[in-house]
Amino acid sequence: MSERPHTVLLTGATGFIGSHLARRLLEDGHRVRCLVRAATDSTALALRGAEPVAGDLTDPQTLSAAARGSTHVIHCGALVSDWASVAEIERVNVHGTRSLLEAAIAAGSLQRFIQISSTDIYGHPGGTVDESHTAARFSNWYAQTKLMAEREAQRLAAAAGIELVVLRPATVYGPGSTAVVGEIAAALSNGSMLLIGGGRALAGLLYVENLADLVALCLHHDRAPGQAFNATDGLPVTWRQFTDDIARGLGASPARWSMPYPLASGLGFSMEHGYRALRRATRLRTRPLLSRQAVQVMGRDQSFANSKARELLGWEPRVGYEDGMRATLRWLRSLD
Repeated sequence: MSERPHTVLLTGATGFIGSHLARRLLEDGHRVRCLVRAATDSTALALRGAEPVAGDLTDPQTLSAAARGSTHVIHCGALVSDWASVAEIERVNVHGTRSLLEAAIAAGSLQRFIQISSTDIYGHPGGTVDESHTAARFSNWYAQTKLMAEREAQRLAAAAGIELVVLRPATVYGPGSTAVVGEIAAALSNGSMLLIGGGRALAGLLYVENLADLVALCLHHDRAPGQAFNATDGLPVTWRQFTDDIARGLGASPARWSMPYPLASGLGFSMEHGYRALRRATRLRTRPLLSRQAVQVMGRDQSFANSKARELLGWEPRVGYEDGMRATLRWLRSLD
């Protein structure tokens, strides 16, 4: 394995996962170039030593400057949505992936491309799932576009002879997780937290620093190219336990409300379509109270085999659940 510093182009660096990856890459001595929208405040990235470069995944002409001289790309940027229009999600997740990889290949310096995908590409079948599973059908466009993005990356990388690694994280949590932990904390605080099926389903948790360890390995490991890896801590933690632990740490009451899976799925379908119609008519920007994506994640076991990353790369989740929850709660309390 070669561990020499690289020039790494990172997308999604201002988001939850991307910000942790940027910090880890800089700590490891890499030159980090971050693709950011022109209107985004990238001061924090620059202060850490990263190089913000203005660009947009939906505008291919803006990607050449960021790709120039980059030897490695970590593609973390995506539109994570369960109710945006099909065209909006596909434009970022599929066409954006294609444009980014085309720009990086055209730059002539690219050696390895790491695609941050999602376990959502399996379609939430329940039961333990390994990397060989292929989804039979999808009930939301976000999951389907993540699989389409993987296939675009595989096609382009194979044609250009570029090393490709695909990582499929499960439910990532930790400090800065506004979309998962932050929303759960807010719902617990105001008494509106809703569990699906009593919260008995496995949450499929992955602490963000454990993901950063895996990404760091995939940057240089000789056995990583050409592979896809599930990324999960492999914990038997249910949504009930996870939300109860957050409630206890914040001094809030545990979740009181639960809904059966079939009823929640039907309501999620109706709310998704209703909110899409309202958005077109009124420019609504708030999220629906329930969606099929959320129901699937919280109502079906998120059990994914992580043995491939362990055996092939020697990866082990370094941060355990208790330490991860403790750090997450410290961050939540700091927001008050």
